[in-house]
Amino acid sequence: FETRKNMQCFTLSPCGNMLVCVDVEGRAILVNLKKRVLLAHHNFKKPVSALSYSPDGAHIAVAHGKHVQLWLAPGARKEFTPFTLVRTYPGQYDEVSTISWSACSRYLVCGSVDMTVKVLSREPEEDFVPVTLTGHKRAVVGAWFGPAGAHEVVSVSADGGMFHWERSSATGKWSISSKHFVNQAGGTHITCAALQSALLVVGLSNGQFTLYDIPTFDQIHTLSISQKDISTVSISPSGDLLAFGCRGLGQLLVWEWKSETYVLKQQGHSYNMNCVSYSPDSLSIATGGDDGKVKVWSTETGFCYVTFNEHTAAVTDVHFRRSGHVVLSASLDGTVRAFDLYRYRNFRTMTCRTPVQFSCVTCDASGEIVAAGTTDTFQVCTWNMQTGRLLELLSGHEGPISSIVFTEGMLVSSSWDKTTRVWDTFERKGTTDTLTLSSDCTAVVASPDNTQIAVATLNSEITFYDLKLCVTLGSIEGRNDLWAGRSKEDLISAQSQKRNRCFTSLSYSADGSVILAGGRSKYICIYNVEQTVLIKRFEVSRNLSYDAMLQFLRSDNMTDQGPLDQMDTEEFEHGSEISLPGVTKGDFSKRRVAPHINVHSVQFCPTGQSWCAATTEGLLIFSLDNTLTFDPIDLDTDVTPQTMRAALKAESYLKGLVIALRLNTSELVVEVMEQVPQDQIHYVVGALPIHHVTALLKFLVELLATSKHLHFYIIWVNTILTTHGPALKKNSSQIMSTLNGIISALTSQTRTLGSLCDSNQYSMDVILTLGKTRSFRNESTAEMEVF
Repeated sequence: FETRKNMQCFTLSPCGNMLVCVDVEGRAILVNLKKRVLLAHHNFKKPVSALSYSPDGAHIAVAHGKHVQLWLAPGARKEFTPFTLVRTYPGQYDEVSTISWSACSRYLVCGSVDMTVKVLSREPEEDFVPVTLTGHKRAVVGAWFGPAGAHEVVSVSADGGMFHWERSSATGKWSISSKHFVNQAGGTHITCAALQSALLVVGLSNGQFTLYDIPTFDQIHTLSISQKDISTVSISPSGDLLAFGCRGLGQLLVWEWKSETYVLKQQGHSYNMNCVSYSPDSLSIATGGDDGKVKVWSTETGFCYVTFNEHTAAVTDVHFRRSGHVVLSASLDGTVRAFDLYRYRNFRTMTCRTPVQFSCVTCDASGEIVAAGTTDTFQVCTWNMQTGRLLELLSGHEGPISSIVFTEGMLVSSSWDKTTRVWDTFERKGTTDTLTLSSDCTAVVASPDNTQIAVATLNSEITFYDLKLCVTLGSIEGRNDLWAGRSKEDLISAQSQKRNRCFTSLSYSADGSVILAGGRSKYICIYNVEQTVLIKRFEVSRNLSYDAMLQFLRSDNMTDQGPLDQMDTEEFEHGSEISLPGVTKGDFSKRRVAPHINVHSVQFCPTGQSWCAATTEGLLIFSLDNTLTFDPIDLDTDVTPQTMRAALKAESYLKGLVIALRLNTSELVVEVMEQVPQDQIHYVVGALPIHHVTALLKFLVELLATSKHLHFYIIWVNTILTTHGPALKKNSSQIMSTLNGIISALTSQTRTLGSLCDSNQYSMDVILTLGKTRSFRNESTAEMEVF
């Protein structure tokens, strides 16, 4: 699910089931978070700056411009009108910026840009009158009820003022009990704040945050976490964890303030993500961006675990070496760098004799030869990976190199000069073949079997060539598949805009049967290579905050000065964005520029189960739904213990085990496993679906700790890990607790058996000694009887 435009704010119900998200236009969606089901849409008809669930989950308070609206909280089921307005609280002179509830859900406090704090009641009460608290000199950033209850309020303003208000029990009047101010050096101001129990955390515009104790306002902790201003902050219910978000750098941090350690620290690319590359084991993805950084992401967790920032200009291409432990990157700073994923360092830097800008990079199957194309000298440079020495400069293109790829000792390069050249880099014969196309080449890719190549051109065509014969195998006309919208500045229709659309990135699937194509469009297309037909289109985003997302525009949004959406009509609270002399209410020359949605790079996973795309939205991963694995037992409604025992009697051990796992009873699983012959375990485990393997491992954890047949179940575990090792490694994050349970059970059994053997050793020595003594006595008695 997604909102129509950029998300402005959201709130979560106290039970954690319902989520309400609101975009910048005030359009909300209601989502069942646990079931991930979209329940309803609602339009507040105005931008919403803040909203909050009441602690009892019965109401939602919404900051609706200068008013505060109280709505009945929607239920978990679909209703005709899930949002019902209860009442509206007027009285503010400017936009309401923050809303908070009391613990009893009877009162709410709101802060406004007009520098006032207002205390309201949910229901009309005889002895309560709405109160307006004044005293701040700048906009109120946050206001909350204090830890003592609804008779005290804590408020924070942008100028650094932190006020503690108390209500007199005798007179019922509110007054300031204490004032405190944050030290602001260099014109910094407070951008966000949060209160939980007796902890107040304040985020500043210089990237620092400060933690205070309430109500004394004693400073507990101060730390600088970013170079930009902190956009939002939140405190965990226990008060141990602090979460921060920085909009300018795309940072997300979770800080454990008691031990002063990072629990989570993530940061995306500051600007566009230009390129993407899968690792050979499909567990990692490398990306490069305009910010000059190379990031490596985990496909299982979605987190970035290493960032390389050695480049000083935009990164144009990244490529994994066949071993999977080296990442190559090309940049406009004139360098090609190799990064080691073992030691996380830049161990090789390759440059040309003259300053150039590199647009693409690749390496051969052995990983010894590295090649990169340039944009200014129109050459292809090759280096030796071990020494970093420049081997050769391949000249012949008359335009910038757009893409290069190695195929069985041959190097294929495409250029904007409407040609694709095949080079023999090992024999150093120069160009062996030249393929002339009808338009500028934007991408080239080779099939997995290295028998053909696909070339994308500027006229939205994909042409397939036989690499050995250099003849055309077929072509795809993708102009109609690349959807085109009309930009706010376009003077022609969206239909005429299709001529400006093209594919800029291609990728073959693992078996070479289909090809993935993405480019200057919000769609990613998958084509059948043999039949050259479109199989499916994937829409990257429906976010209307991007430009050219609609085919038809509204004429009433056009003015003499330009589109109304691109005009910045906001008045800045702080003077940091004022640039024109004499202007005191913001820069009137500033315009809002909406980005276009594009697909910069696509690549198939080496396993063929997923593919990724670097887009304006970020890094997107599409994968096959493995949860819908076909299981013939699922079609049979007669899944009973009797059916299981009948299958065992017929020696259908696999069917019996699957039925027992579906019944999810440990006694039945044990009954089946102990009847499987030891020589048949390998065949049963090999045919078992992967989703049943994880369930079987959970039963084995308990059996290894309690069963007497330890060796028998160790054979089962060993066979499962040997047969399904790659699949389990891919899902290691999901079954880590199960694997740890197996290790713990085996360790416990080892200790028990070890101590038992050590104690039995002395008992055996005693028994053997007694046996020898008795035998000696018997022999002596026999000798005496003989005499």
